Amino acid sequence: MESRGTRPAAGFTLIETVIVMALVGLIAAFALPLLDYSRYRVNGAVRSVAGMLALAQRTAITLQNNVNVVFNTDTQQITIHEDADNDNIIDSGERTRSSPVGEGVEFGRGGAPTRLYGVDKVSFTRRLNGMPELIFRRDGSASESGGLYLTTTRAARTATPKDGRSIEVVRATGRAEWYRYDGSAWKRAL
Repeated sequence: MESRGTRPAAGFTLIETVIVMALVGLIAAFALPLLDYSRYRVNGAVRSVAGMLALAQRTAITLQNNVNVVFNTDTQQITIHEDADNDNIIDSGERTRSSPVGEGVEFGRGGAPTRLYGVDKVSFTRRLNGMPELIFRRDGSASESGGLYLTTTRAARTATPKDGRSIEVVRATGRAEWYRYDGSAWKRAL
């Protein structure tokens, strides 16, 4: 009678697994420094700021009073103030919250060309304590049309135009739309 041979067990040996993991580690060690996280950061920041503006607008409609948005270009922060008595003064008891624009991101164009609303980092002409301010009214409209620029910290220092982003606010609707500079033109982003 013939005996059948035993089949080897299916799967990988420990040595094969260690070799594959070492190769993956080497590839990752060379590839990760080449990834450009700064563009991901500025895209995330512009979405976050546009979301904050949309939230401020909806809050003004819901509460039926002004909501002021203050842009601090020195500290790279945005403050939202629910102005219950519509006096444009932060009174005790009125809710305020501040948020940074994002890690590695700041107000500015970073070498990108200007858009229609101007060259300033934040174009809104109203001021609160010397800082640009935008007011959303209870009907959802904004106090003025205008916009702001965001860029990476790297681009602010080295003029990297492709890192430029823009948020534009329409006065009549209070809607905030954002744009990215692709190296040749501003493109509306979704």
